[in-house]
Amino acid sequence: MNASARPESRQSNARGLRRWVPRLMLAAAVVHMTVGVVAAYSHWSGIVSDGLWNTVRNDDDARMTALWFMVSGIAFFGLGLLARRSVIVTGTVPAETGWILLTLGIPVAVLEPVSGGWSLIAIGVLAVVMSRRDRFTTGF
Repeated sequence: MNASARPESRQSNARGLRRWVPRLMLAAAVVHMTVGVVAAYSHWSGIVSDGLWNTVRNDDDARMTALWFMVSGIAFFGLGLLARRSVIVTGTVPAETGWILLTLGIPVAVLEPVSGGWSLIAIGVLAVVMSRRDRFTTGF
């Protein structure tokens, strides 16, 4: 019997992947926020130079886009932190994590194929697969 066929080997591989799902989420969130700052640097510098307060208005699409790009990156980072905490406390990735990522990623990838939507889909699939494995092995 080779090492990959042993149950304990498969379990350690799953445990490693379980830890990587939140890490991938956090890394993607950091990339998202970095791209948001770099790509919209002129808009952010204008927001800061205007004094921050009430500098993003509904009639300024570029600043609104920059703001929501950053806010969504922060929310994605928060979801990654929650998934990480779940892995630390329970040893599992919640299935909801994967479904949330898929729900966000699929419309983004369809509406804007050259985007980070594909990374949300990939990480979401990993999270759903891991949660299903956990449910199958624990019986829940």
